[in-house]
Amino acid sequence: MKTSDYMIISLTIMAVIVLSGCVYSKHYDKDSISFEYPSNWNAGQIYDLPGAIVGLSESSQVNVKIFKYKTLPGSSLEKVYQESVTNHSKRYSEYCYQQVSNGTITVDGVPAYEIVFQIGCNSTHTRQKIREVWLEKNGFIYTIICTVIPPEDYSTKNVAFQQIINSFQVKT
Repeated sequence: MKTSDYMIISLTIMAVIVLSGCVYSKHYDKDSISFEYPSNWNAGQIYDLPGAIVGLSESSQVNVKIFKYKTLPGSSLEKVYQESVTNHSKRYSEYCYQQVSNGTITVDGVPAYEIVFQIGCNSTHTRQKIREVWLEKNGFIYTIICTVIPPEDYSTKNVAFQQIINSFQVKT
């Protein structure tokens, strides 16, 4: 290969990285949390959802919402997560709810639960794939809900979701 071929390949790779928002990021640092998110996304306060502290979006088709709830006496992260998973299957049953995966990951140094599911099965339903991450820290449960429409775009948008989740920190 000639030097010019390497240059073209390098410039192409850099263009893809920059356009995907992976190189340049913005930093969110409010409401007792901080994280990085793609520079081509917008962040804003959510007023109409109880517990929501911030919403992020690339477009109307791709968004992330972060919620914060006080851990109630006698409750636990595991119990709240299991109740939520059970409620999902009931709430979305008429929308062809399909669990894709669930498991545990580590976020901000603590164990977190993660579930990925898909809803929408015909032209009257909005087909979407949703990734939820649940963690508990400092007496609060935080839920990060990542949504993409249509589900086929999930793998490319998950890079941005990973950036947010991997950099998510709760301030003490």
